[in-house]
Amino acid sequence: MKYPNASKGLQTIVIAEFIAAAASILAVIVSALAFSSAEASETEQYTFGAVSIIMLVIVAMYIAAFVLEIIGIMKAGKDEPAFKVSLYAIIAAIILTILSGFFYENETVFLMISIAGDVAQFFLVHYIIHGIMHLSNHLGRPEVSKKGKKIFTIIYLGIMFEVIVRVIEIIYGHKRAEEIALPFDVIANILKSVEYIMFLIYILKGSKMLKESKGE
Repeated sequence: MKYPNASKGLQTIVIAEFIAAAASILAVIVSALAFSSAEASETEQYTFGAVSIIMLVIVAMYIAAFVLEIIGIMKAGKDEPAFKVSLYAIIAAIILTILSGFFYENETVFLMISIAGDVAQFFLVHYIIHGIMHLSNHLGRPEVSKKGKKIFTIIYLGIMFEVIVRVIEIIYGHKRAEEIALPFDVIANILKSVEYIMFLIYILKGSKMLKESKGE
């Protein structure tokens, strides 16, 4: 195999992303169940206990996904430098998330940090895709590289609309900006969902490509 570290790293990233996706789906289901049973006073205590346990499981899943993501990126970075930028991006995202907690009451600063967080997330995904594209070119698989370029279009549009929403919130304030930013926010969320699905499919293709290179 030409890129053993990248192969193992990408497989780890795939596992991390699916754990994170499962945690997100579980979080939505739990929120819906908690909301639907909110009026049932006789089951309120039972529901609260069950939801608390499931939420702890969800947090554990997110932490596991985060750790595996870092491990995967570090492994892949040994064979392809583009992945190293993703590592810097995920570290920046952590720092910004922690920093945002200190400025939660300062709306303007909090929103500016949120924009920086969006950009860090953009670089995280962008350079994982870039890494796969570089490897596909080295392995003589231009069709895989072309699919990566298509995802970039969605990513660029998504980050553009996310930044527009944040800027509107900075100018008008979070509450006043809700109606103005709503159309942009809806488009941003749709693009983000499409981007994530395409990203998952792409890293699966990249992992499969590297596995196939074993016989070369």
